[in-house]
Amino acid sequence: MFSTLISLKAAFLRPHRERRAHHRTRMHRSSRPKRGSAKPRRGVPAIPILLAVTMLASSGCSLRTMAVNAVVPVLADPAVYLSEEDPELVRESLPFLLKTLESIILTTPEQNEALVSACSGFTLYGNAFLQVDADAAGWDGEYDREIDLRDRTWKLYVRARDYCLRSLELKYDGIGDGLREDPAAALAVAGVDDVEVLFLLSAAWGLAISNALDQPELIGDLPAVRALLARALELDEDYGRGSIHGALITLESLPAQLGGSPERARGHFERAVELSDGLDAAPYVTFALGVSVPAENRAEFEELLNRALAIDPDEDTSLRLLNVVNQKRARLLLDRVDDLFFE
Repeated sequence: MFSTLISLKAAFLRPHRERRAHHRTRMHRSSRPKRGSAKPRRGVPAIPILLAVTMLASSGCSLRTMAVNAVVPVLADPAVYLSEEDPELVRESLPFLLKTLESIILTTPEQNEALVSACSGFTLYGNAFLQVDADAAGWDGEYDREIDLRDRTWKLYVRARDYCLRSLELKYDGIGDGLREDPAAALAVAGVDDVEVLFLLSAAWGLAISNALDQPELIGDLPAVRALLARALELDEDYGRGSIHGALITLESLPAQLGGSPERARGHFERAVELSDGLDAAPYVTFALGVSVPAENRAEFEELLNRALAIDPDEDTSLRLLNVVNQKRARLLLDRVDDLFFE
């Protein structure tokens, strides 16, 4: 259940609502990233920004809100993270960013962009780093370490989920309860502008379910995850160049008793590859582990992972970080192929 590394490029590829007009102008100039392009200009250092926010926190409410609204887009500049070629640099810097965002949320609880950035940031940190460590520990037989890592990981996912829920609640009061009672009906009010948050919420919630080894009651929330992805797909099928289809690969990799279907997973895989022009390694890794392993199809498993490894991370700089992380995961899986398949 959401145990593979999903593609979270859409969490940052599509800026939040406050910046969409600027984003559309830039995309009109160039519909695809340039090959061999230089690294993006670094954002303003986070420490001076945090100090400025802290100093203004004691000022009047309007001044503080204006300052926070100006700071958050710079502080959580997506290109700085997704285009990074060194995952460890992102791993070491994200915790400070996340705690800074939480400080902003504490002083300005209804700052929607901070809520969405916290949701996507905690999900990215857990999925790209902690969960990969947990999986590797399990494969290496370090079961106590795996349990400790998964316990930490699912709690971060729940934190991310709650920030996304708070964002939706700002717009649709009571939708959190509705998602647990009748998710399809609750999501009928959502529009295309909500797709980003619907996708992020489904990712954080699904990943929490799959990593909470001692919290089986979370499995009862699986219908909400399905409904979120179904509504997002209905509203914007090609969001994030196939990110929703990428998440649905994992959902359809579940056992049939939980509503999964290998055939539907394959359809989502093919569409995710098509929409990403084959430049996203995540669908290959997700399908290999979610479908090829249960089907005991070792040849397909190895072919898919080698296709993931053949992708040039510099071909699309907006996918560079996640492709590097997914390729690391592909190598780990290939190194353990004999443990995953029986002769």
